[in-house]
Amino acid sequence: MDRERIAREVRRRQAEETLEFEREHEQTLQEQVELVIADAEGPKLDAAVFERMSPEDAEIVRADFAPPSVHDDSPGIGYLERDDVIFFDDEVDQHDEELARLNQELDECRRRQRAFQAYLDALGG
Repeated sequence: MDRERIAREVRRRQAEETLEFEREHEQTLQEQVELVIADAEGPKLDAAVFERMSPEDAEIVRADFAPPSVHDDSPGIGYLERDDVIFFDDEVDQHDEELARLNQELDECRRRQRAFQAYLDALGG
């Protein structure tokens, strides 16, 4: 039994799995950054685009992009089961804070990826 070979294979597998996880995590964080930006900039964009649409079509899109508040007690409207909607009380500051947090997490995620890639490179064949 070649113990070093077994240890090397297990460590390689562990490092590759962690690296793959970090890559997926980075993609998720990037998507969250995009959603926060869309939430911050979307209303200005929507206003301009809605001007070029029929009122009926604009209302359909507006209803989907501007869901009711989580505090809306209208019949048939409860908390939306969407994971792409973020509710902020103080829009600008919250967006900036969330973007800063997500960007810091992205930096940490990318740093972990570099470290695990360096480990795999150093581990060799």
